[in-house]
Amino acid sequence: MFLTNPFPGAFGLDIGDFSIKLVRLGFIKPPFKEGDFELQDIRTTTLPPGVIVDGEIQQPEIARKKILHLLGRDGTQKMVKSPWVVANLPEPKTFLKLIEVDTPAKELIYEDVAYQAKKHLPFELEETYLDWQVVNPEQTGGKTQVLLAACPKVIADSYTFLLESVGLSPIALEVEAISIVRSMITRNKDYSGMGRVILDVGATRSSLVVFDKNTIQFSTNINFSGHLITEAIEQGLKIDHDDAEKLKITNGLRYDKEHPKYLKIVADLVDKLVDEIKLSLNFYKEHFKNTNPITHITMCGGASALSNMDNILSNNLKIASHPGNVWKNIKIFKLNEENKARGLSMASAIGLALRAAENPLKE
Repeated sequence: MFLTNPFPGAFGLDIGDFSIKLVRLGFIKPPFKEGDFELQDIRTTTLPPGVIVDGEIQQPEIARKKILHLLGRDGTQKMVKSPWVVANLPEPKTFLKLIEVDTPAKELIYEDVAYQAKKHLPFELEETYLDWQVVNPEQTGGKTQVLLAACPKVIADSYTFLLESVGLSPIALEVEAISIVRSMITRNKDYSGMGRVILDVGATRSSLVVFDKNTIQFSTNINFSGHLITEAIEQGLKIDHDDAEKLKITNGLRYDKEHPKYLKIVADLVDKLVDEIKLSLNFYKEHFKNTNPITHITMCGGASALSNMDNILSNNLKIASHPGNVWKNIKIFKLNEENKARGLSMASAIGLALRAAENPLKE
């Protein structure tokens, strides 16, 4: 960790389909200890539907104005002066998987990883940015475990251009699953023998990340979201969107005597979520070597706080499932109750902010 961050004031920026979130952390006072921060900024701005769709920027000018507002450049709030930013790349447009390369770690070069990546990538290699991290440099037998991350160049370039168009200087663009794990997995804890799932239940999409053997194994998208629940309630009960949203927040996954059909509507969606999680876990067991049992599902994302969601997942999957503590890797900070409650929806932004504050050049 740098004792002096070469990018002063660097912050995390989570760009989603319906919102943009900013988190900036700062060290308390020297001597610095790992995780000793204060929360300097936590901000959110909403995006109108259609500005960003499934991670693709459709209306860049509106997105640009929203970021300028979030930064206080329009005079509506205190200005964030630092240009340095670590931002996320959208989960639906990225690829993340632990692979094995037939080259010793000390001899590994780009061409070795690219050759093996062709066998796994859902994108054309020539049109893709690749990044990787050696997971176990001491591995013997002439092979190397590599955490492979990839994104189409057209997507990554569009996010870089958007950030630069508002005067920001991107230090790094990061696959969303990595930033979420950084905030949701306890720092420096040894997870040997234990597998974990991070389930991010967002407003417009959800993702599942398998963390095992102290590293990310793979991530996948899940067809479930808070918005999907609201739409199902709206259509099933024939009420307007705002009323459906209020019912969802009030009831969660519990029976409503005034709306007897309510629970079945949301329960049907959760049943599909359970099925998708089971498929993902079966895929992991069948396609990865020497897997450890998944002993816990840690939930984040705004919809993960819905009442009774954790109990239903725990009962149906036979795996303990609970909303996580997104602030667990920050030891000292100023945090009021409002910001503490917002935490679950800020997991990715907090993970990005941790990287920005500590060592933006280290993955």
